[in-house]
Amino acid sequence: MSSKSKIFRDPLYNYISIDADEDGWLLELLDSPEVQRLRRIHQLGVSYLTYPGADHNRLAHSLGVVHLMQQAIQRLRQIHKSADINRGREPMLAAALVHDVGHGPFSHLFEPCLGIDHEVWSRAVVLDDETTVHKVLKQVDRSLPRTVADLIDADNQDHPAWQKYLLSSQLDMDRLDYLRRDSLFTGAGYGHFDWYRLLNTFEIYESGDSSKDVVWAEKSQLAIEEFIYARFYMYHNVYLHKTTRGFEKLLEAMWGRARRLHEDGTDVLLVPAIGEFWSAGEPSARQYLAMEEFTVLQQIQNWTGHPDHSLSDLARRFLGRQRFAMVEAPAFRGSLAPDYEGCKAALMELVGSRAEYDPPEMYCLEDRVKAKYNQPYFPEKEDDEQSVKNAIRILVEDSDKPVEVSKRLERLRAVTEVPAERVRYYVPKDLQKEARRLLAGRK
Repeated sequence: MSSKSKIFRDPLYNYISIDADEDGWLLELLDSPEVQRLRRIHQLGVSYLTYPGADHNRLAHSLGVVHLMQQAIQRLRQIHKSADINRGREPMLAAALVHDVGHGPFSHLFEPCLGIDHEVWSRAVVLDDETTVHKVLKQVDRSLPRTVADLIDADNQDHPAWQKYLLSSQLDMDRLDYLRRDSLFTGAGYGHFDWYRLLNTFEIYESGDSSKDVVWAEKSQLAIEEFIYARFYMYHNVYLHKTTRGFEKLLEAMWGRARRLHEDGTDVLLVPAIGEFWSAGEPSARQYLAMEEFTVLQQIQNWTGHPDHSLSDLARRFLGRQRFAMVEAPAFRGSLAPDYEGCKAALMELVGSRAEYDPPEMYCLEDRVKAKYNQPYFPEKEDDEQSVKNAIRILVEDSDKPVEVSKRLERLRAVTEVPAERVRYYVPKDLQKEARRLLAGRK
């Protein structure tokens, strides 16, 4: 550790250091307004309404990814004497720090509300010559902003496969950090795995077509299995928690209601930043970055006094943590296809019978959890180029080529099967028992 290292205290790694001599530019990037904005973006959206300790932010996570990327590159420097590794160092560290710079309020939650993809905005921030992020990167190398944007882009394959893998794959530095960090701050003990072994047993394997892929030593296979199951448990117990999902659907419904009222010419008491964003046909990076969590919370506070009953009621419920109750869609037997539309219609009729719950669509919220979120690992498929590139491979001793991990560990097959779509509904608490009886009769 250099005497001029900048030291950060971190609850996960104890110390994170950045060498001011070698990586002074990285400290400048960290101090940019666009990166510092991540202090004001919750890592887990509204999960703090379920887990009171989940108040950690995107900046702490981004620093953690930089820390792991530093160690990953150092390992590659030790075992591979290649100029390719050294050339990739600065772009990889930069991408590790700014990969989440495009996140909106409450992280992933607001993407459907704003109609955005955070990765698209991360690239836009990096490429916008008005941002400090762009200016710092350009001072290091004129081509660095474009390189970093390409590395963040999941669909761009112009850079070495090992770089893309360490940044975004099924076992990347991002996941190595957030699973353990989220487990720590929520207090949920599901995100534990032998991260140190995973970080110190991978290497680059050069196949016959000269592509360089990331593989792990055979001795790491149980640590990989542990990692996959940790992700499985975190999704089921934290990321898809019924209370969190209920507040997410409530916020989406509230936002959608306000947007429709606004488009119909109703004054919805917009704060300036949100009004400017909604009015812009193609919002600029500056307009997008002005959308922060405190902006949204102030907007919700404004809505508590709005004359529209449902908008003000949902706003008060969100700020006062007055959650809706979850009702699970029934499991249909035999060959019958689930009648989700029928279930929704029946619940809407129930909610609509109460005058205080008007309009009923604001008080009967459907949550469809995509199957992929219940599948912690996607084994490679020969006809799916993307899954082949992202597969976790084990380099078995005395083997000619690496083996995909689920082919080595039979126990993993149970979590590699594509599960059924999960559908849940959220209604006011006083209707929960009646709603359950109603759906139970539809099996």
